[in-house]
Amino acid sequence: MKKRDYSDRKSQAAIFLIAALVILIFGILYFYYQKISIEKTAEPVQPEVLPIKVFVEGCIKNIAEDGLERIGITGGYINIPQNIKDSPRSYLAASPDSILKIPYWWHDGISSVPTEEFINKQLRDYVQSELKGCLNNFESFKDKYQITELKQPIASVLFNDNDVFVSLKYPLDISLKSGNFRASREEFAYSSPIRFRKTYELAKLIMERENTGAFLEKKTIDLYSMDTEIPTTDIAFSCKTKTWALLDIKKELQKLLNFNLPYIRIKGTDYNPELYVPTPEGKNTYSNTYYQSHYIWELQPNQETSYNNMKVSFSYDNWPINVYARPSENGILKSNAEKGTKMLSFFCMHTWHFTYDINYPVLVSVFDQETISNKAYRFSFPFKVNVDHNTPLRDNTGTASFEPFADTTSDEFCNDVKSDMTIFTVNNATGEDIRGVNLTFACGRFYCDMGHTGWLSFGASAGLTKKFPYCVNGVIKASKEGFADGQSFIQTDTDKSYVLMMNPLKQFKKYKVVKHMLSSPSVSRELEPNEKATIIITGLTNGFEGFASYPLDVDSPLQIPEGKDAKYQLSIYLADDENLLGGYLGNWTIKKDDLTNADEIIFHVVEQGLATEDERVLFISGLEPYSKLVPLPEIKQS
Repeated sequence: MKKRDYSDRKSQAAIFLIAALVILIFGILYFYYQKISIEKTAEPVQPEVLPIKVFVEGCIKNIAEDGLERIGITGGYINIPQNIKDSPRSYLAASPDSILKIPYWWHDGISSVPTEEFINKQLRDYVQSELKGCLNNFESFKDKYQITELKQPIASVLFNDNDVFVSLKYPLDISLKSGNFRASREEFAYSSPIRFRKTYELAKLIMERENTGAFLEKKTIDLYSMDTEIPTTDIAFSCKTKTWALLDIKKELQKLLNFNLPYIRIKGTDYNPELYVPTPEGKNTYSNTYYQSHYIWELQPNQETSYNNMKVSFSYDNWPINVYARPSENGILKSNAEKGTKMLSFFCMHTWHFTYDINYPVLVSVFDQETISNKAYRFSFPFKVNVDHNTPLRDNTGTASFEPFADTTSDEFCNDVKSDMTIFTVNNATGEDIRGVNLTFACGRFYCDMGHTGWLSFGASAGLTKKFPYCVNGVIKASKEGFADGQSFIQTDTDKSYVLMMNPLKQFKKYKVVKHMLSSPSVSRELEPNEKATIIITGLTNGFEGFASYPLDVDSPLQIPEGKDAKYQLSIYLADDENLLGGYLGNWTIKKDDLTNADEIIFHVVEQGLATEDERVLFISGLEPYSKLVPLPEIKQS
């Protein structure tokens, strides 16, 4: 046992000796390379050459820092590519008469984030192109020196975690005009204490998270949904039609964005929670307001990365904004628009449901604050916020744009055709070709009548081939009796073809509404002679909007898209000659097979019964949960 103990101790000692030897070897290598590094860093410079070295590296410093500043202002560009300059949709102009163009990192479905390699090349090329102008052929040294350029300068750039290192390989032959001194110098360098990489990576992360999470779109929808000046969905018990001007809505939205967006904060960055914020009740601190709960943006769930020396700001400076509302006509929104107006006026109730397409620019600035080890640096980039039908839209299918085109008229725009486009029209339910479809092309504020589809390729398909005006993000709209209106985003910058799928409509001339009293919801009853119901069907998956009334309006049969499963919001309002009595509010899923051979629908509504005016208002405001007490609509074959 003692011998075994002795052997164990010898083994342990040997292990410790080996470990110590390894540490010693690494230590010797470390100090050796440190010595080489120090010697290289402290490479002696001849006194005669020193002024030239300082001068060249001073030029590198001035050019590099000017280039970094330009990159920070324009979101990664020193020289903006011509294709961006030529496309006003692809950049943000600081003001209408400004020459400063800041390319969008995302616009109209196009992601355009400059890579680190691209930015590196921009800075590298800039140093090389501007160097000769700064050196001015060494004119300031011509009385004392003879300086000969042996080769063209070659610049290199490294974006490190804590600095930007610019090196220049520039072989020079240097000699004094008086005396016999002659030397050569090839290596020049400058290290800028700007943490470009850290700033850029945070900017890129913000853009990535916006594209996947649509944070700005959600805040935009919240803002106009909560604002009483911007109509969305509501009911008014009034005999007077309510109207809104789209221009006023646009101005109100601009005010909301201008005031609220600057309060967005990035979690983990340096911001002041005690900042005073004006509120309707007076002033309060940021941490005690709505913003603390809703405007703190967590880029990564459970993030551990801290940007405690960084600040991030979001701004909207009343730049051009595109707002389109549906339904609207000539810039006016009305309650009970179109068919709904006739159906609802008899009991003096006005309803409205508006959807908005909104497109506007936001400028994001990431600011790395100055410390003892780094200089302050600001990096800004813009992107477009995009809402479509009250829903965030950030995929790459493109989106309608509503920017104005100078003073061009619709006729001038529509006649200035460029590319051959083919639009095929197909029945989405059967796959059969459809001819006789009326096509309208929309680009911004312009609408062009493109004619009707017919047989193409000797009857092999149906569609239209025609030259279209230039538009990067346009919309082709289709209409034909018996089909729901269809539309698709298209680009007409080059010759292309698109297939427009159209949903056929199932018409129901036979439908009825029955009511269930709240006190006995299992029992259905016919409507009284003086009672009428208005039916509003809003597609949640297909954009369809339909209206009908009961007793039946023979001129307006109930229409529902067929051929595909779809989900709808069903709103039914029951009223007599004086009061709103009840109705139905809820989601309704229709399977395509449900409509096959069906020719009748029975809708069910819930009625409160005798009640005071206040009780009726409360009942209608809680109509959705009460609606669950009655059956879903019955689609039947008689």
